[in-house]
Amino acid sequence: MPDFAHVLLTAEFWRRHRLAIGYGGLGLVLFLVFLASNFPYGDALASLLAPFNLSLTYTDHRARLPIGAELDGVTLTDTLIPGSPPLLDGATVTLSPALGSLLLARPGVDVSAELYGGSLDLVLYHVSNGIGLGVDANGLDLSRYRQLARYGINLRGRLSGTLKASLPGADPMLGTGEMHLQIGACTIRIVRGLPSLRLGDLNGTAHLDHGLLTIERLTGKGGDFTGSATGTIQFAADLPESRLDLHLKLQPTAAARKRLEFMLQLLPHPPGPEPYYIHGSLAAPAIS
Repeated sequence: MPDFAHVLLTAEFWRRHRLAIGYGGLGLVLFLVFLASNFPYGDALASLLAPFNLSLTYTDHRARLPIGAELDGVTLTDTLIPGSPPLLDGATVTLSPALGSLLLARPGVDVSAELYGGSLDLVLYHVSNGIGLGVDANGLDLSRYRQLARYGINLRGRLSGTLKASLPGADPMLGTGEMHLQIGACTIRIVRGLPSLRLGDLNGTAHLDHGLLTIERLTGKGGDFTGSATGTIQFAADLPESRLDLHLKLQPTAAARKRLEFMLQLLPHPPGPEPYYIHGSLAAPAIS
């Protein structure tokens, strides 16, 4: 009896059956296109976000060739904080099924958007107890993100970076993941009436382990300071109550010493080789 697998690998078999193989391949392509055109992109994305108290709505939906869809007027809101500024407001988002979604009926979605003056690409997919998340951000203008103003933070700069994480639906703060970020020309003002701090170009890596964010490396240069930071942030369900345990080294420029003289005098000791210890909560940090 001939080996069927061996027969399939012969050139003669492919020549004799090329018409049937062609029709079969075309049928498979048309089947996948049909599945893709009828894939419930918006519903799949909304279902992935719902366990995290995020509500997604949009005003218009249309197909996008070769496969995918485009949503207009996308608004993303936090349902736990009624009346809070939306995380997204009126954005246009392009969606396509993530790898395996078409054939395995798993609601995974690739998402891309032109956002806050930059671009954002992410993949959302189901894992056993929540969602998997992959993010690639490029040139996001942080000054356009109004949510930070809720915490009294005025933050400017261009954010780029990557994130891979797994977030449990029961409590996203207990997720795990790794991230790398860059913020160009970063400035921050925490208290109104005080001068902004020019942090320059920031570059950092961190990993998240069941709600504990460990900052492995965060460096800044080209602003008021040359500095570095390491330490941890233990996230809480109420984000402002997250606990800080950070070590920060700062070396101000001569111009910064003059411009920020009043603020530097408020520090526990003059900037230099000795680090500062930042502890307490995110809402009320203390420094020593």
